[in-house]
Amino acid sequence: MSTTLTKEELACFSDLFTKQPSVVNENSSSQTETVSVTTEIPVTLAKILGKTQMTLLAEISHYRLWFPLNLKMDELGQFVPQLGIPEVVDTRGADRSWRMNELDNVRVIDYQTNLAIEVLSLSSTGLTLYAPNITEFDEPRSGRLILSKDISFSIEYQKVRSENGVIAATIIVGDESRETLRQFLFSMHKTQHSNLYEHKNGEVDVVPY
Repeated sequence: MSTTLTKEELACFSDLFTKQPSVVNENSSSQTETVSVTTEIPVTLAKILGKTQMTLLAEISHYRLWFPLNLKMDELGQFVPQLGIPEVVDTRGADRSWRMNELDNVRVIDYQTNLAIEVLSLSSTGLTLYAPNITEFDEPRSGRLILSKDISFSIEYQKVRSENGVIAATIIVGDESRETLRQFLFSMHKTQHSNLYEHKNGEVDVVPY
């Protein structure tokens, strides 16, 4: 049995999903949307979401948005829910963090060679690089991930495989930097899939998880 979010909760989600301009898709009414709260976090996301004990799960189309959900006590002693930046998971095939392929001048400055390496795709857990000059390495390498003129941070990246100069690698970043990366990816996901973030008649179903 499903219930309906309160007006305050709807306003919260509406504000969250429409911080950037979006375009209404005529077919958006065919998409299903559900929201649920769970204390069971998938093992594959536990490390990404850190010490989060609860999450709010929003499902739109074939994407799952896992929002870290924390309870803070205000000055009146009342618990106030606070949503963090969500991890976007693509459920097509095996569930995995959403990978962004349309990148504009995103690059890694490799600390060992000081080379600027083009990033071909990026998720919160890994990336692919075009780096024909450094394909042969087994130990983790360090570098600075440049997302934009104003956003960059240090990472470690470990090669998973390489072919024709393209490296697929996992990445390790600090907690604060991971939040920055998650925010960047969520913003890009909203921009690229703006139609999915349009509410249908102002209603979202809440489904017990």
